[in-house]
Amino acid sequence: MGSGQRIFDRKCLLLFLASLPCTILLLLATHVLVSRCGFTGHVTVSYYIRLLRIILPTLPIALLLSALLPLRRRLDYGALLKRFSPGTFIFLIIAVSLIITNLISLLYYKHIPQGDAVVTLFQAKIFAAGKLWVQAPPYPEFFLSEMVTNGTKWFSMVQKGHAILLSLFYLIRIPWLLGPLLGACSLVLFFFFVKNCFDGETAKEAAVLLLFSPLFLFISASFLNQNSSLLFIMLSLFFVSLSIKRDHWSFPLLSGIFAGLAFLSRSTVTVFVPGCLLVLGLSPKHRMRAVLLFLAGFLPTCSLQFLLNGFYTGNPFRFAYELHLQPHLHAIGFGAEKGMPTYGIVGHTPLKSLINLCYNGYAFSLHLFGWPLLSLFFLPLAFYRWKRNLWDLFSLVVIGLSIVFFSLYWFHGISPMGPKYYFEICPLLALLTVRGIRKTGMRALAGIFIWMNILIYIPWALQPFNQFWGTNNRCYNKVMTMGIRNALVFVEDLPGETEFSKTVNRHNYLSVAFRNHPIIEKGTIIYARSLGDERNQELMDAYKGRTTFLFQYSEDATTYRLVPYTPESVFPKR
Repeated sequence: MGSGQRIFDRKCLLLFLASLPCTILLLLATHVLVSRCGFTGHVTVSYYIRLLRIILPTLPIALLLSALLPLRRRLDYGALLKRFSPGTFIFLIIAVSLIITNLISLLYYKHIPQGDAVVTLFQAKIFAAGKLWVQAPPYPEFFLSEMVTNGTKWFSMVQKGHAILLSLFYLIRIPWLLGPLLGACSLVLFFFFVKNCFDGETAKEAAVLLLFSPLFLFISASFLNQNSSLLFIMLSLFFVSLSIKRDHWSFPLLSGIFAGLAFLSRSTVTVFVPGCLLVLGLSPKHRMRAVLLFLAGFLPTCSLQFLLNGFYTGNPFRFAYELHLQPHLHAIGFGAEKGMPTYGIVGHTPLKSLINLCYNGYAFSLHLFGWPLLSLFFLPLAFYRWKRNLWDLFSLVVIGLSIVFFSLYWFHGISPMGPKYYFEICPLLALLTVRGIRKTGMRALAGIFIWMNILIYIPWALQPFNQFWGTNNRCYNKVMTMGIRNALVFVEDLPGETEFSKTVNRHNYLSVAFRNHPIIEKGTIIYARSLGDERNQELMDAYKGRTTFLFQYSEDATTYRLVPYTPESVFPKR
């Protein structure tokens, strides 16, 4: 039989045969880990182990399908993407991105903020009321711990840039739409950025890869600060690419302006600034002018953060998180006093940093593209037979700087949304991945993985948001159903130190905290943490005249109730 009549690619068929025992061994290894290692009981670790078990069997299936030569030609998505004009392609990725992220926001997040975004929305409500801060309520410890005080001022400890944008959407009652819009705009900017750096076909493939990234979709559907930070970073990189491609004074200036605005949304963007300067520095023409123009745009907008620091903390170089009641949780660097004990290690050490990096690498290997441990596989292949390329080098440097930066923080930052600390480098990871796929000619295999991600990984990965993880409407719906007004509602945590209790409690009060009026006493309902009968009485005395209720879960958190509450009443104690 001639080579032109072959049905199977022999190399790919061998990979399929080799993958069968490897897949079985990996599945057995996860079973042993779960049965013998206590750390796998952690809710986030068990979540990613479960996803690995679900998606890993698709590896040999994908390799077998890729080995079928007649099918391979049909699975080459590059040929399909060539059929779309740039305008049609941009319209399609915007539409698909908005549809998916809005569905996630509605069906899984219930159009409410998740985790860290709760305090950002609360600050946005303060801005929407025309204020920079509000007067601290009596006993602030009953309310959001991420709201800090400076004298009588009460405000969010996080960067304010995203809250400013969110306040505009809050005023028109659609704050949940901001994240999906920013995600769609970032996707389009990424397309044009890659097009400037390489070509239109590479840009299309990279944009499709980013579009169906679970990490990108889950965070773009949220209220998180990362969304505005990513948009400004992509604007900055887009104008960097233009400043190198064409000689015009406005491009490096605009790049600097948007890099500074990104810093206003999230301080970790500092790792991108040296990368941008590196790219500008490598430009052979008008090098010094480009760098100076970049700085002329960056320094004024970046200084807005220090101006806000002065307003809020009284010191331009003192950030709001330093006012937190537990500032060690937000400290950078190594030391016994940095952060909380994790992995049985007190403080932050180089060993903990290495463990965090490995943990993030594992989560990325699944959650970046929803592929079976292969989401990072093509990254090094981007440098196969490498000819000095500015943008490959730039991407590698920025990724490396991000790793160095986050190695100085004690927490890994992983949740069912993914390794969210590294969210802003997702476009560069997608770019290098596409470069590796194109160099190795493995579009068919990548196309199979993309479909399996859409049909299998993403639906399974979304399940925790409707089950046990994240903020929810349970307490709020009880209050609305009972028609409660002019009330003080205490939210009680589950007892115990189990991972299940910690997970429920992590989102228990957050689920209603953002519903408080910015000026607490003006709210029809005041939602407060339950700190025990004696402390609760202090808050009740401060808000006399309000009916008091207690929201609590059953021991196993399967049921919950909202009942009248006074410390003197006979109430089940735990």
